[in-house]
Parts: sequence; structure tokens; C-alpha cells
Amino acid sequence: MQKSLQLKAPAKLNLFLEVTGKRPDGFHALESVFQTISLYDDITISLRDSERVDFSCRPESLQTPDNLAVKAAEAFFTATGLQAGVHISLEKGIPAQAGLGGGSSDAAAVLKGLNDLFDRPLDKSALLTLGASLGSDVPFFICGGTALVTGRGEFVEPVKADTPFDFLVFFPGFGVSTAEVYKNLRLNLTEKRNSAKVLLALLASGSLEAAGEHFFNRLEQAAFALDSRLVEAKTVMQNSVGDAGVMLCGSGASLFSAFADHDRAHEAYRILRGRGMGVAFLAQSIRETGSAWGGKGDSRGDF
Repeated sequence: MQKSLQLKAPAKLNLFLEVTGKRPDGFHALESVFQTISLYDDITISLRDSERVDFSCRPESLQTPDNLAVKAAEAFFTATGLQAGVHISLEKGIPAQAGLGGGSSDAAAVLKGLNDLFDRPLDKSALLTLGASLGSDVPFFICGGTALVTGRGEFVEPVKADTPFDFLVFFPGFGVSTAEVYKNLRLNLTEKRNSAKVLLALLASGSLEAAGEHFFNRLEQAAFALDSRLVEAKTVMQNSVGDAGVMLCGSGASLFSAFADHDRAHEAYRILRGRGMGVAFLAQSIRETGSAWGGKGDSRGDF
């Protein structure tokens, strides 16, 4: 058995996000297209002799027992009944409260990493169920790549999208509360809802320029109304990317633009960094993060 494992937990973007209604359980029902990108948190999991979960983190402000990485480890040991201990070291590269899913990605990476370290006691279905108990975005990160995500996030359907995008991601330096954005959302029940169907078809065909015209985020208006600084941040980014579209990442506060042309992405990145506001990241779309599941004897190939 391995004694330690080093993992990369990727960020995500919502290429499409429609709120289709309010569920009886209080959550909002979503139809969203998620995409993992090459912006990462770094995680090291090491086995310990003591039966406890030790945790260290940079920045130290996130080094708390409530961190989702810790919750994921505790949930794994409870679900499997394994009597063991680990030390989890987390170094954040993904900004917090940025709409990029860093906490959920960390939880998914810990679940998959522990499943590997202990010879995969949980199959895919059990990992996804466990992930859903930790957070709405965790099941997606267990899969990674490009996916259609529905329900409150627990239903994940992988999507074929082999042609890569370059993404310019802009974190303006402040966070936005997801709960407050949803609270500020006004759903008109008579308004026609957008569908991800056309976007999914264009992604599958590799028509990246056309696909970008169908990016959508229902939460933008609510988030912008909540914090006027987002409007300023979008203006700064729009002035840096020219005629490329600028979209909110999830509930914010990060923004992104997508490029089929690698050189255009680099030029926009150079201009945005020169604005002296926030932090800019240049990233690429990545495929599924691997199949860290399957009971003993199951195939270890990608799904």
C-alpha cells in the first residue's frame, strides 16, 4: 500500500448555467455545463499511525476543521469503516469565494485519493453519493472534464469535447457569497428557460468559436446587482479581451473569457495583467480527472 499521494485539484468554469426552478428541499434546480481547467490546488495525503485526520493549509485562514478537505476525509472513513489516520496538506492555487469550485474540488480529490490509497473500497456510485453529501459541485469534480450537470449538482453526464479552449480567468480580489446571490435571484416563472443543447452539440463538434456565443449564466444579473464592483471588474476585463465575451464564473466573483486562438488568449492575458487590478490566470480546458473508483478487481481505465 502506498504511504502518500500527491494530487492536483482543478478549478471549474460554468460555460452554461440556467436555474430551472426551486426544489422542495430548498435548493435551486440547475442545468449547467461544467468544465475543469488547468488552475489547481495542490494536495498531499500521507498515512499516519494515529486514527485521526490532521490538516495543514496555506493560507492558514482556511486551516479549519470545517474545511471541505477535512470533511471529505472524515466522511470517507465513516463510510468505509476503515480504522486509519491521514495527514492532509493543502496549498491553495484557486482563489476562495471566486465561483471556481476550489473547495468542492479539494473534497473530490481527497475522496478519490483516499479511495486509491486504500485499494478502492468504494465504487463509482458510492463515491458520487458520498460527494453529493458534502456539496453540490463535488460529484462533478469526481468526474472532471466537460459535463452536463443537473438537479442541484448530483446528476453528472460526461460530454465529449476533445478540442481545447484557452481560458483567461480574472479574480478581482474580493469574494461574493453564493447564498446571497441565489437569495438575490428573481425567477420569472413565465420566462422561457435557456437550454444547453446547442452549446453541447457545438462543443462535441469542435466548433469553439460558435460555442462561445452560447455561453450563458443566469446568476450574472443577480450577482452584479449585489456588488457594483463586479460591474467595474467586467469592464476592466472587457477592455482587455476586445470582442471576446466575458462571463461570470458560477456565482462569482471571478470572470472568464474563452479563446480558440492561443495567441489571442496570451495577448489578452498580457493586457489584463497590466491593468493592475486583481489576479489574472491563463488556463486550458482539461479532460476528465481520472477514474479513481471501482471496487477491487474493477477496470482502472478512464470512463
